[in-house]
Amino acid sequence: MIAEERAHEILCTIQPALVSDKSRNEIIDYVRTLIKSHDGIEVFSFGSVPLKTYLPDGDIDLTVLTKQNMDDDFYGQLCSRLQNEERESEFHATDVQFIPAQVKVIKCNIRNIAVDISFNQTAGLCALCFLEQVDQLFGRDHLFKRSIILVKAWCYYESRILGANTGLISTYALAVLVLYIINLFHSSLSGPLAVLYKFLDYYGSFDWNNYCISVNGPVPISSLPELTAASPENGHELLLDEKFLRNCVELFSAPTKAVDSNGLDFPIKHLNIVDPLKYSNNLGKSVTQGNVQRIRHAFTLGARKLRDVLSLPGDTMGWRLEKFFRNSLERNGKGQRQDVNDPVTAFGTGRSELSELSGDFEGYFGRLVYGQIHGYSLPGTFQHGYIPVSSQVTDPSGWDIVRHLVTYRKNEFYLKSLNVSTSLPNGCQNMRRGTGTYIPDMSQQVYSDRFRDSGTGTSSTHHLEASAEAIDNDGASSCCNLSGEVSTCTGNKGEECVRPETNSNPDQKPVLKSQRSEHLEIDDNCQFPPPENLVEPLSSSTLVLENGKEENSRSSQTMNGS
Repeated sequence: MIAEERAHEILCTIQPALVSDKSRNEIIDYVRTLIKSHDGIEVFSFGSVPLKTYLPDGDIDLTVLTKQNMDDDFYGQLCSRLQNEERESEFHATDVQFIPAQVKVIKCNIRNIAVDISFNQTAGLCALCFLEQVDQLFGRDHLFKRSIILVKAWCYYESRILGANTGLISTYALAVLVLYIINLFHSSLSGPLAVLYKFLDYYGSFDWNNYCISVNGPVPISSLPELTAASPENGHELLLDEKFLRNCVELFSAPTKAVDSNGLDFPIKHLNIVDPLKYSNNLGKSVTQGNVQRIRHAFTLGARKLRDVLSLPGDTMGWRLEKFFRNSLERNGKGQRQDVNDPVTAFGTGRSELSELSGDFEGYFGRLVYGQIHGYSLPGTFQHGYIPVSSQVTDPSGWDIVRHLVTYRKNEFYLKSLNVSTSLPNGCQNMRRGTGTYIPDMSQQVYSDRFRDSGTGTSSTHHLEASAEAIDNDGASSCCNLSGEVSTCTGNKGEECVRPETNSNPDQKPVLKSQRSEHLEIDDNCQFPPPENLVEPLSSSTLVLENGKEENSRSSQTMNGS
């Protein structure tokens, strides 16, 4: 546990903080106000900012949805408005440039934060909804999001292998790789550091030459175009089953052209990662041939170094782990964040900034439905399963229809999910099914409780809960638990800290299949068992969900996402 505790101190230095959330949301609101002066335009954020997995150096991704194709004058006027903002303004944009590619993008910098503005793209909204839903499903104090942040920090600051624009791994591809690690090893992971170790160890010895990787497991390249995942090795059971993923594809997939069916034409690249929402999309396509060996070597070397650190005694392990994240702490641990003008708490002071990782799934899904119902991605190609008739809404255009459609599609997904047979360890049958969070009932303490119990600090509690079927006054309903948790405590060595506590047609879309009779052979010499003090088996793996919250109520506070 010493390793995970020190990793948490490091994580608190680089993870999103309330002050950085506020700064980024102000930039988003400014750009939205600037663009929405035109009629029939919506501006939505997507990516790591609303997902709450961004690094201090991370950019802001926005997509502009228009009801008709805009001429070049529109892009030129927008660039001019960004450039002509008063230089004395705190939102003065610099380095404004328009990229007239197939996907048009305006790039600029505001408050030293890179901002990318794309147009009529909903794929990012789809990925945002999917990843937020998976985080709620995994639960465990946002283990998925915290793991993404820690892995992303190592890849960006320490090994320099993150960045699709430079021929390296994209952030979405990295999130999918982390997702599979938790999906496969969920029962033995004690925290984000355990996920990082498994990530480096598994992908450092993965046979990238002969296999693709998907959320269901390795897919032999020789079996393409058939996307059949090999059975998990060593008797592991996947947490997310095929039906849940199939329902996510149906609910969250972006509309596509008729000629561009979500078929089995998976393009083979140098690093092959299957998009869980569109199986014909290779998320590793950004990686160039020259960078493949660099990435694989970084995984292998990182796994060996981290293994050496975790084999050390407690006191030595602590400072060696800090050295393992030396660049991350050098960049962000001295009391200044790249995305915040005011000073922040420095690393090693025994305190940390307030943080909240809970997202607004209802809001994200509403944005996605809004884009789909108005056919922004590819007009006229999206087939709605349900459109309210005119008698059901007072204004058949705009957000009224969106609210009714969200209600219908969320309820449809909820009913489908009631029959999902998620692959869980034995003894996990006593739980409710649905799209809410599965809360592990472990004999060991929950991550945030380990810090709350240590020291002599007090805990302040605030509760704001969303029920599993709350219906608002406008008729929109939610089948997900959106409650988040924040706990204030005194951790080790007096550290004061804050802890954020449907069925598609197979002829239209292929489904990743898990074939239990097939096995992926991986060189055992490259697989090292994690040290005992890092990965701890669960003595009780029963998952409990009661009224959308934990039986053992913890200090919580839900805050709105961006």
